[in-house]
Amino acid sequence: MPVTIRVNGTVGSLVHKMSSGITTATIPDVCKTPSPGGPVPVPYPNIAQSITLTNGTTTVKGDKVMAANKGSKFALSNGDNAGVAGGVKSSTFMKEATWILYSFDVKMDGKNAARFMDKMFHNSENAANLAGILQSVVKDLGLDADEEAMANKLCEEFCKDLAKGHVKGPRGGWSRDSSSSGNWSYELESRLSNPQSSAAREIQKLGGLITQQFTRSYGVLIPDVVLAVGTDAAGVPIVKRCFDFKFPGDRWRKTQKLRQQKLANGNKPVKINAKNCDC
Repeated sequence: MPVTIRVNGTVGSLVHKMSSGITTATIPDVCKTPSPGGPVPVPYPNIAQSITLTNGTTTVKGDKVMAANKGSKFALSNGDNAGVAGGVKSSTFMKEATWILYSFDVKMDGKNAARFMDKMFHNSENAANLAGILQSVVKDLGLDADEEAMANKLCEEFCKDLAKGHVKGPRGGWSRDSSSSGNWSYELESRLSNPQSSAAREIQKLGGLITQQFTRSYGVLIPDVVLAVGTDAAGVPIVKRCFDFKFPGDRWRKTQKLRQQKLANGNKPVKINAKNCDC
C-alpha cells in the first residue's frame, strides 16, 4: 500500500500496518543457544516488519489502517530463531521490536507518531536498529489534495487487480502470471465503471470519470480515468487531471502522454502503476 502521510519532513513517511516497513538490527541479537557443552551466546540477525504492528492507534488511522506511535510494537521478529535459550539481556527470542525514537511534536491518539528512519529496539531490547526503519517514502507527484485522494483510490484498486494475474519477483518487479491473459486495464476500467461497485461510487464522489463512462456519453477517447471539475456550456466535463493504468509491459504510446496533458489544460497525466502505487 502506498504511504501518503508525511510526518516531519518531505520524505518522513508515517509507519503503519500496511506501510511495508522493515527494521533490521544493526547491533547483533546475542542469544544463548543450546550446544553439547551447554548454552553459548551466539550473535544473530534480527528482522521485524510493520505488518505485525500491534498496540498502535485505535481511533486515528493512517491510510485507513492502524498507525504506529509511542508504545506500539512490531509483535514478531525473526532471525534469532535458533537462540531458544533467550537473549543475554532479555532472555527472549523472536520477540517484539519497539521504538527508540519518534516524532516529538506530531501525535496520534495522544502519543508520538513513528516515522521512516526512526530507530528501534529488537527482541525485547536485546538488540537495536540504529540505522532506522526503512519503508517507502511519500511520493510527490505534484498533486493537490483532490488529485492525491483520487490517485490513492486508483492505486488501491490497481494493486488489487495487479495481484490477481501477476507475480512479484525477488527484486520487487512484477511480471504477468503465465496462466493469466487478458486486457487488465480494460477489465479494471469495467469494474470501476460498474455502478453497483462500491469502488466506482467512491471514485465518482471524488469527481472521477472512467474512460468507458466518458466515451459513451461524449464520444471522445480519453485516458483511463479523469478528475473532472464541473462541465462547460455544452455539458462536457472539464478535465483537471488524467490518470492512466499501466500494468507490467504497458507504456505510453507515442503522443498519448502529450494528448492527455493537453486535455487537462497542461496538467501532466499521472501514471498508475506498480512503482508509483508501491504495490
